[in-house]
Amino acid sequence: MNTKSLNSLADLICRAQEQDRTPMGIAFAVDAAGRHMTPEVAAELARLRSRVSELEAERHGTNEALSDAAEALRVGRDRMAELEAERTRPAPMFDPVAGLERLRQEIAAAPVEDPHDSPLHHAYTTGRDLPEVSRG
Repeated sequence: MNTKSLNSLADLICRAQEQDRTPMGIAFAVDAAGRHMTPEVAAELARLRSRVSELEAERHGTNEALSDAAEALRVGRDRMAELEAERTRPAPMFDPVAGLERLRQEIAAAPVEDPHDSPLHHAYTTGRDLPEVSRG
């Protein structure tokens, strides 16, 4: 119970005592004011309060999941908009002559390898490179 409720009940009991009521008379005054709770009603109230707390916690979890889903949808929508913009953007024109010209310039700028200096060069001298032939 909260303080405001307790103060109100205490005030009700004090007024009943001022009228020289017996303990039973005070109990009747409390019941008449609707302030009396049976053990069953108190248990039901406790159960309902517990259920309300569970539902509030569930709502909190649902709200967080909904917020995450909404954020994922926004990210997906933004990505779709980017892809749509790329799709509608005109492709750059390819100029094959300019590509060939560039390739020619790169080939011309490359150093020329002397075939005699190459690591793959072989003189193929016959005397010592070939196995001996037996004549017989």
